[in-house]
Amino acid sequence: MKLGLNGSTTDQCTLEEDIAVADQAGFDVLELRTYKISTYLEKHSLKELNNLFSRTNIEPYAINAIEFFNLKTRKGKENILKETEYWCYVANAINCPYVIAVPSQNQNGAGEEEIFADTVQMLEEMADIANRFHVNLAFEFIGFKEFSVRTLSVANQIVQEVNRENIGLVIDTYHFYNGGSSLKSIEKVDKNKLFIFHINDAEDVSKEERTEAHRIFPGLGVIPLTDICKALKEIGYDHMVSLELFRPDYWEMGKQHLANDSYRYVKHAIEKVF
Repeated sequence: MKLGLNGSTTDQCTLEEDIAVADQAGFDVLELRTYKISTYLEKHSLKELNNLFSRTNIEPYAINAIEFFNLKTRKGKENILKETEYWCYVANAINCPYVIAVPSQNQNGAGEEEIFADTVQMLEEMADIANRFHVNLAFEFIGFKEFSVRTLSVANQIVQEVNRENIGLVIDTYHFYNGGSSLKSIEKVDKNKLFIFHINDAEDVSKEERTEAHRIFPGLGVIPLTDICKALKEIGYDHMVSLELFRPDYWEMGKQHLANDSYRYVKHAIEKVF
């Protein structure tokens, strides 16, 4: 099982610092945030970014993220497809196999059938673009109540309907828990279609209060992480796990200290099962 660090966890770091602290902490892979890449490319080239990785034991694994890609106006859809092309180009240039795609909020009260059909159509068009760059798109459901695709079950049905080799899933334990996904729904996932596994935990606050900032290190909260990991092991998944947090008080920590703690908590959580 490869261990990964997501750049949102270490928001106090630049992209260069993410690579360095992840490498020193012992991680295998890094998930890159789009805003950090954009900042880096203001003064550097993609070739220089490749060189940064080549001097470490860290590999780029995913770019986070093409955000809010479904339920768009015509102009909004055009923008998403342009964004898909750009980030797939970047991913290809740095040998990064995955780009994550995140669904929109359901602001206009679209029904389940409309959401399903629109999401499938968009992923099909995005898949065509990604295929030109030999990149895979990882579709991440978002468990908060205002989002259009909230559960693993629905996300998995969408991926099955799209039925493209380069379209798969992200399971994030925080969104799995918030959206009320069931352990049974993991049984229906093809392990080869699970591209990315995000691990994290949640503070013991009500669902109504819970925000991204309530994510904490795995093992310190209320999410049944061991049960989720066991369910993933049952389907044969053992590819990678990445820590994705958005915790402001963690961003006040020393950069390497946070990376080291992140590695320790992820390794401990995973070793219980895998």
